[in-house]
Amino acid sequence: MSQKTCQQTKTISERIIFDKDLNDKKTLFGGKTLSLLDENAGLASFKFVKGKIATAGYDHVNFWSPITTDKYVKMESFVTGVHNRQVEVFTKIISRDIKTDKPEIAFTSFCTLIVLKSNDKMEIPEIIPETAEEKYLCQGFENRLKQRKAEYLQKSEFLGHLSLN
Repeated sequence: MSQKTCQQTKTISERIIFDKDLNDKKTLFGGKTLSLLDENAGLASFKFVKGKIATAGYDHVNFWSPITTDKYVKMESFVTGVHNRQVEVFTKIISRDIKTDKPEIAFTSFCTLIVLKSNDKMEIPEIIPETAEEKYLCQGFENRLKQRKAEYLQKSEFLGHLSLN
């Protein structure tokens, strides 16, 4: 089986925050945050598996501190786990004050992407963590995977209680 390191999947992007990106509370709109996350996490997964992938879900989504126009952001995403066709990507957003350059973790999330069946003959590599951060995040993959499986098994019951009106 082939291997890739978390660093080989790492995707970094930076951007400034504009007024048009804000919600009514003058902080970065959550939908905009998730859009940026999906793009960055998707690119990390493409670096891992050179094939078509689709986003299956987000979990452990945390908005830790508000992002405003007096900050700029750096998004870092990398693969933290693999099981069959499931690829888990961790993303963190670090905001930095424009005047002081003081950094803080503003957002974290795990995203699950699925390697599409059209890639059936593709070998999916094993992920290898190297840094302390990568090792810490990757060691929790099995527990997050179990939690996702349990939630998926509840899918029919959950959806059965939702109205279609």
